[in-house]
Amino acid sequence: MPVLMPGLMPDPMPDAPALPEGPPATSLRRALRILADPWTMLILKEAFNGTRRFSAFQRALNIPKQTLSLRLTALCHEQMLFRRFPAPQSGGTQAAPEYAPTAKTFDLADAMYAIWLWHRANPGVEEVLPFDIIHKSCGHLLEADYCCTACGGPAQSASVTIQRSQPEQVETEPRPRLARRNDASFTATASQSGGMVAASLVGDLPCNEILFLLFQGPRHPLAITQELALGAPVVRDRLDKLKALNLVREEVQGRRLVYHLLPRAEGFFPLLLAIADWGDRWCNDGQPPPDPRIHSCGAILRGRYRCRHCAEWVSRDQLELRFHG
Repeated sequence: MPVLMPGLMPDPMPDAPALPEGPPATSLRRALRILADPWTMLILKEAFNGTRRFSAFQRALNIPKQTLSLRLTALCHEQMLFRRFPAPQSGGTQAAPEYAPTAKTFDLADAMYAIWLWHRANPGVEEVLPFDIIHKSCGHLLEADYCCTACGGPAQSASVTIQRSQPEQVETEPRPRLARRNDASFTATASQSGGMVAASLVGDLPCNEILFLLFQGPRHPLAITQELALGAPVVRDRLDKLKALNLVREEVQGRRLVYHLLPRAEGFFPLLLAIADWGDRWCNDGQPPPDPRIHSCGAILRGRYRCRHCAEWVSRDQLELRFHG
């Protein structure tokens, strides 16, 4: 034991590094900071289908003008749309501005296909898909599986595991808040009339996080609350919503309720994977992906849709929209 000179004190121990606070970061959550709004997803869907003018967006979606203006402004700020002015019309009249999608938006193509394919596989009471997607390479109505580009095998919940990058990244920003009126209206539409369920759920960040967690295995509500750093009332509300949409079921195990995914939910897995993959490319601010997804072949998953009829990888230039009527 060292001897201290009178009047001298030992050097203080160096401060331990502060531990990061917040839930584990995910590319899905970072992507949904931009996309977690049902109106936003529907506006992007219309942009994919060729809609460009304010009046055309409003007419197609029956969306309030102020809501549409705010969403278009936000998408321009995120560099997903850009506002351009066409050449003046005959007589010198200035044409209305157009909102054109950028490469960042077109890179969401697989997520858009996932929404369309899920609704094709799970039709509701009302027809919510006014068009067919035709794969021009083989001439068939698009039927496709989300597959690993390294081995060609399907990317399903049973074949994909999630790892954490080191050092582990955590989220420090709060989740975006949705206007309750908009969220409630979309939830009601999805539940009662078989409306745009997929777009509605993409617009609800906690629902997506809970689904993605349940794809990794059954959980009880307390585990969901702790792993996602969500409030217990939010978790209960979203689990009830997912139950109402027949995506999860609850099972009593001892004194606990444990939640499992139903087969109807499996079609959402490619959608969540596609959004997370997009988040890897656009939403990590130069950092490595916080949660690489590993396919059963051992490769980091880079997924794409592959046509079931001709086995070609699906690309936007090989697809044709055919509107009904």
